[in-house]
Amino acid sequence: MAQQPRCLIAMEACGGAHHWEREFTALGHEIRLIPPSYVKPFVKRQKNDAADAEAICEAA
Repeated sequence: MAQQPRCLIAMEACGGAHHWEREFTALGHEIRLIPPSYVKPFVKRQKNDAADAEAICEAA
């Protein structure tokens, strides 16, 4: 992530997300932590990483 251009990173909020928020912010990225209750309505199919990532993008 240090070699990537600065960008917006959206993540579902959890205990680990707060750690990564601090790390990515130190690298110059903008972070949005989204509560799981805001992401859940955007999940369109079974729960997996791809479906979760799509839902987080839509919620952001």
